[in-house]
Amino acid sequence: MHGVSNSSIDLKFLIGGPQGGGIESAGQIALKTFVLKGYQVIGTREYQSNIMGAHSYFTIRVKPERPGAINFPVDAATVLDAESVLTHFTDVKKDGFIVYDSSTRKTKIKTIAPMPKPLKERLIKFFEERGMEPTAESAVKVAEENGVKTIGLPMRDLIRKVASATNAPLSRVSKTLNTIGLATTLYLLGVEPNWIEKAIATHFAAKKKVVDMNILAARIAIEYVDENYGGPCCFLPEGPHLGKETMLATGNEIVAMGKVVGGLTMQTYYPITPASDEALFLEGHRNFELAPWAEEVLGLKKLGAVVLQTEDELSAIMSALGAAVAGARTSTSTSGPGFALMNEAISLAIMAEIPVVITVWQRGGPSTGLPTREGQQDLLHTLFSGHGDNPKIVVASGDHIEAYYDAIKALNWAEKYQTPVIHLVDKYLASTITSLHREDINPLKAAIERGKFVENPGKDYLRYKITEDGISPRAPMGKVPLTWTGLEHTEDGMPTEDPIVRDQMMAKRRRKFETIAREIPDSEKVVLHGDPDAKITLVSWGSTKPIILEAMKLLEKDGIKVNFLQLRLFYPFPVKPVLDVLTNAELVIDIEQNDLAQAAFLIRGYTGFTIEHFVKKLTGRALWDTEVAHAVKRIVETGEKEVVVSGGA
Repeated sequence: MHGVSNSSIDLKFLIGGPQGGGIESAGQIALKTFVLKGYQVIGTREYQSNIMGAHSYFTIRVKPERPGAINFPVDAATVLDAESVLTHFTDVKKDGFIVYDSSTRKTKIKTIAPMPKPLKERLIKFFEERGMEPTAESAVKVAEENGVKTIGLPMRDLIRKVASATNAPLSRVSKTLNTIGLATTLYLLGVEPNWIEKAIATHFAAKKKVVDMNILAARIAIEYVDENYGGPCCFLPEGPHLGKETMLATGNEIVAMGKVVGGLTMQTYYPITPASDEALFLEGHRNFELAPWAEEVLGLKKLGAVVLQTEDELSAIMSALGAAVAGARTSTSTSGPGFALMNEAISLAIMAEIPVVITVWQRGGPSTGLPTREGQQDLLHTLFSGHGDNPKIVVASGDHIEAYYDAIKALNWAEKYQTPVIHLVDKYLASTITSLHREDINPLKAAIERGKFVENPGKDYLRYKITEDGISPRAPMGKVPLTWTGLEHTEDGMPTEDPIVRDQMMAKRRRKFETIAREIPDSEKVVLHGDPDAKITLVSWGSTKPIILEAMKLLEKDGIKVNFLQLRLFYPFPVKPVLDVLTNAELVIDIEQNDLAQAAFLIRGYTGFTIEHFVKKLTGRALWDTEVAHAVKRIVETGEKEVVVSGGA
């Protein structure tokens, strides 16, 4: 795109194909291509809860500065099988293009076994109403009628060409199908072949034969496009971050990194989607090599953490509590169904004042629900987990950077205040990859605080000493004789049912949370984005943050000025800061990915303020900035009480 400023670049595209067909690899190669070229990126994968065969897709957005959200329609789609053609043929904008395998054109919808029956029925009806055969070919024709250019690749012929050039068996070379489709799309989007090859080499760095085969596949694809479609009209300019050290990371990975920087010594888990990837990342990097500058600052060559896979979630949290009692800095990670099994242990940790971080990766529920899809349905579950009076800290992260620092804060808060800390994140954050620079996640900002941790207590040590701030000195098990119990207890930990002691201990635990509410600054409890004097306030929490921030820009272009109250700390709940903002607004709109509007429920319960307008997304797919903007605009213009959005395949 000669003569086009890189500041105007905003590319959106997707890669779709069968689960197990290299969609994740293709998406990561695409992200690396644009990062190497100097751009910022975001990419997220949607996939079903089976293992192989069903439709999966990876959506990417590219801008000069970090994108906050994905949205549709896209500029291009690489669709590697018939199901992907039929799923995404209406997702490409006019003047965009679709790259597909031309051998799939004759595929009939009814023969696609993995395609969900409701989608089949909708598509068959769609084509029959237009007098068309329900086939992939009809989808291609509709796309063309909508002004979309279609690029049919003879995938089998191209793969045979790769096999012939490498003397490799077709079974092996067929794995380059995703690279052939991706290279075609990147080239037509204006990326020079050398950047594509650099990204392939980076992605498969340790496997020279794989690198060579995939680079050859990309070259063959680009050659075919030049000969049959004329290639791109022009090339993208270099991005503003060319040559800058950049990291690509998922939310799972960034939380794991935050925990290590925050001094984690033991992580427990039982495998569950989407939490497992955090523990697996830690497990795969048990010893983290430090950069020279970090080695000099910390006086260490490596940092490490014990990662323990247990037989179930109850064992996971009890193992973490046992390690914490012994003086370790511990956490466990899970999702909604696993968290449900931890409730009794959470009550134990509250009563026994044991520090532990529980990272809850939310997904679509209830029950098994949508195991691999987005949702914000566990807010009330986490806040009210445990039985009896069960206060604990609950914090929600809005993006990768917040998640990194919140993982560190959570470990500090758990030990400083001797309580469970629930770190709320979700599947969208877990599987979304974004580009980050060193200044975004600075480990030097991470001071480790252990509170009243006492290595060598004296003979007069009282584990549950009644103090003015409600926080007692904490020594590790084995230093002095002491009792840790889930029963009500005296200052030395001995079980008691004495009514006076009971009152004293209840008051002590209450004072602890008054201390927490006083010591954590308001800036870490809530954040107001935008003009404080705006008369329309959007309220939300969690991973909707960057999406809403992008939507605010779209609304401003339409002449609608809003601000955004992001809730960060749910317990202790920041009553005054929330009321100060909401009572200043003429219109308040709650935006959540749950049907109960759980944050609005809490606001009403804690402050008495009733929110009357809602935007919801319940499909389990990623929320788009365009959906938020359109929904808010509808509420502003019509006064609708609730708008439910549902974009995404």
